[in-house]
Amino acid sequence: MTSISSKKRTWKCPAIKWVGILSLFLASCETPKEIGDDLFSVEVGLNYSDTITVKSSTVLIDSIYTGSPSVLLAGSYNHPVLGTSEASFLTQVSNIDTLFAKETSVFDSLTLRLVYAGFQGDTTKSQTLSVYRLLDSLSLKTNYFANSTIRTDAAILGRHTFNPRPIRTKAMNGDSAQFDTLRFRMSDTFGRELLSKFADKNVAAGGKAFRNYFPGMLFKSSSTSAGAIINFNPGFSRMTLYFHNPGEAKMYNIDYYFSLSNAFTPELLARFNQVKSIKSGPLAALQKPGDLVSSTLTSGLTYVQSGTGVATKVEFPYLLNLKGNRNVAVNKAELVLTAADNIDLINTIGQLSIVETNATNRTLRNSYGLKYLLSEGGTSVNTASINQLSKTYTFNVTTAIQSLLVGKQANSGWLITPAFSINAVGNSGINNESARFVPLQAFKARLKIYYSYIAK
Repeated sequence: MTSISSKKRTWKCPAIKWVGILSLFLASCETPKEIGDDLFSVEVGLNYSDTITVKSSTVLIDSIYTGSPSVLLAGSYNHPVLGTSEASFLTQVSNIDTLFAKETSVFDSLTLRLVYAGFQGDTTKSQTLSVYRLLDSLSLKTNYFANSTIRTDAAILGRHTFNPRPIRTKAMNGDSAQFDTLRFRMSDTFGRELLSKFADKNVAAGGKAFRNYFPGMLFKSSSTSAGAIINFNPGFSRMTLYFHNPGEAKMYNIDYYFSLSNAFTPELLARFNQVKSIKSGPLAALQKPGDLVSSTLTSGLTYVQSGTGVATKVEFPYLLNLKGNRNVAVNKAELVLTAADNIDLINTIGQLSIVETNATNRTLRNSYGLKYLLSEGGTSVNTASINQLSKTYTFNVTTAIQSLLVGKQANSGWLITPAFSINAVGNSGINNESARFVPLQAFKARLKIYYSYIAK
């Protein structure tokens, strides 16, 4: 258990005292309320405390959505505390243009182009990317999670060993200016099979008929040692079939896309990332959702990691001591979490959200998905962005703390997770597209509360 203890600071403000007296005087001039209304007076003074005990732990949660991601993940990444994260991706492909070939057409090659979109880890380690055919179809109507599985054929459609080189050129300030492309040749047998489908006019035209014939592909990377998780852009990646007709100088090709989304065409192709985490050390105790490891076992740090279900739980076991035998009105409350001093901002999670939980550390749900804390005064997810100078995440939790103090909500703690996403129909979930993480300093967690005592 991690406790925060320091000298309590309490303000007694003369200016606020006069404001309170003046407001009470003006209120006495208003039209009398009906008998039976609840009346209360505010005791003069504004109090402040940041000494509420904050207990922090690392927990394992479930419900990590990975469907329809904007990046495709493949590879493995190792962290001394979080262990090894392994990623693979599954995707449908389809052609837009019709395959016009002849019985006499000659296959030349089938080439895959995967456009890099980023990376995490050591790109000096070589990786082998293998491609397999899916036996079951994907669907945009299905919610895919990091541990979802689809049956695949054992035959390899393509295999390529390479050293990742994601960035082609950089801007003068060091920011990425242009990403490179990974190119390799697929199986000739598979290429000839695709070419032969010109005879089936429905399949040759692409669309649903093609996806029924060819459900999609699994891309899985293997390496002798953990190196890097590579991000690929589905919007620019594609597979191209090349062929020619005897006696013609013209060479022909047709593209099979990973994404069909543009300004005029909605996304038609389903895809998702599989993410597997192999933990070691103290966090090896995180085997199933709800498992918890105290920050005292991880050098005073807790973790939040995308894709793997690793989150931080914060609890306020002595919060009710703030009110004692009196009633409290919370003027403002902020939860401030501080990242470790040596974080790499490029690979650090930029936004965190708060999810409701129970005593068994499980995520709470409603009819729309996971239950999250509302943003103050709004209906969106309570989310905080990292302050890159102070390396802190600050959440406005005024209403939530007031609810805990008056007993409207159970004081079971909150889960700090990667940022939430809300889909088009209003369903909520944690949609992770990387293995990025952030270590949080448990001893620097602060719950800052500005409050007044009230008398009914």
